[in-house]
Amino acid sequence: MDLNNNFIKKTLYVSVIDDDPIIRTMLIRILKVMNLNHFELDIDTFENGLQFFESKRLEANGEHFLILDGVMPVMDGIEILQKVKRIENGRNIHVLMLTGRKRETDMERALKLGADDYMTKPFSIKELQARIERLIKRMN
Repeated sequence: MDLNNNFIKKTLYVSVIDDDPIIRTMLIRILKVMNLNHFELDIDTFENGLQFFESKRLEANGEHFLILDGVMPVMDGIEILQKVKRIENGRNIHVLMLTGRKRETDMERALKLGADDYMTKPFSIKELQARIERLIKRMN
């Protein structure tokens, strides 16, 4: 008897918001190979914050995990973070900042605004994968 079939996997809405198409592709590849027992990943990518909010993706009922670039035209990662944390169901939105902003003040600001983790570019794929898995496992 396969015990894995005894529970229904919850959908986790993962949104990668980064203006760099190479980073978006790399993140999708990383996410697709991850084995997250309790979650079925629904992955989508966006070039900027405006595109993300216009998609109405956050209206999907359930847990959300955002990977945000800090530096983007139109709406940067900090602006997106501030906006999602003001949303009524903001507690169901988990955020990993993945950015070229390396200053301690940038990191401190993002964490104070509610980011769950902060990584700088360039990054180690193995470390990024471990951080994503840790954040998602904490959601169970």
